[in-house]
Amino acid sequence: MSDAEQLRAQLVDVLAGAGGPTTTSAARIAVSEHRGRRGRRPVVAEEVYRALLTLQRRGVVRRVHDQPGHLAHWELTHSHRHRREQAG
Repeated sequence: MSDAEQLRAQLVDVLAGAGGPTTTSAARIAVSEHRGRRGRRPVVAEEVYRALLTLQRRGVVRRVHDQPGHLAHWELTHSHRHRREQAG
């Protein structure tokens, strides 16, 4: 699995475990902490944003626009969340 694929999988895990929409920054911190425990380099915001845009194009995540402030918020799409719940 490539680094980009691993990052996307980690972001899906982060969003699946979140109690609601998550900012790009919060997702980056969560992924970086996970990677740090495994001795891997942290990710930068641009990598995370690019990965989230890829997941959005694939219909896995959606950008949430009804959140306060100017930060981008993300969550799994309903269909992807439902598939994960059935698989788990």
